[in-house]
Amino acid sequence: MKPALIITHMESRRAGLVRQSFAAAGRPVLDWNPLEGAPPPALEGLAGIVSLGGRASATQVPRDEHLQAEVRLLQEGLAKGVPILGLCLGAQLLAVAAGGRVRAMERMYVGWAELSLLPAAREDPLFSRLPSGLATMKWHEDMIQAPDDALVLGETPGTPGTALFRAGPAAWGSQMHLEVDAAMLIDGWMSGPRGIAELTAAGYDADAFRAQSARRLEVQMAAARPVFDRFAEIVGDQRLWLTASMLLPSGSSANAA
Repeated sequence: MKPALIITHMESRRAGLVRQSFAAAGRPVLDWNPLEGAPPPALEGLAGIVSLGGRASATQVPRDEHLQAEVRLLQEGLAKGVPILGLCLGAQLLAVAAGGRVRAMERMYVGWAELSLLPAAREDPLFSRLPSGLATMKWHEDMIQAPDDALVLGETPGTPGTALFRAGPAAWGSQMHLEVDAAMLIDGWMSGPRGIAELTAAGYDADAFRAQSARRLEVQMAAARPVFDRFAEIVGDQRLWLTASMLLPSGSSANAA
């Protein structure tokens, strides 16, 4: 059984619901952090790819050989139809790999943004499992401009850039951190000195925002878990790749945000 690759961009290598869903499905995983300098595993040995968030910026791809290595792997995966899921930085790198753009915002956004699913999401094999109106965790300072031929599936009104998109037969990107659990978000990012500083700069009382986030996180986790369970199924069954491919409309740029 080929493993799925989890790409992390932080020292902790935490993967939240992603790792939990792969474990529940009995799917082996490999971990790779491109920023540590090791080359990526060969695509031929992988059943799927999940790329997570991090402090690096996708705007630096032209100048960062480590991010370039990841983008090349994603491009190869797109060409071969390997299932890919990108989250935050991972979604931005997927957008770059697929021909889209990533731009720096005027300031970092941290908060719970309401997800609005677009009509195209109703038949999507993955993100149709999310409820419209869900409060989702966003923590980013770059924004995605989806490729012209991508299918835009969701947006978060009031925050810039594409929120959910699909590029190719089985490749999905989410600007939201749908993968986080309490260990990653509450006890991790929101409790470290850098995270506290960013929460304070965004105008929050860090303690109060952590308490609010703990309540909202429970709701997001319940809504997002079926997405990762489904992705693990797609990774494990090539017939589901074909289903995903058949459901992708051609010439979908009219749906772009």
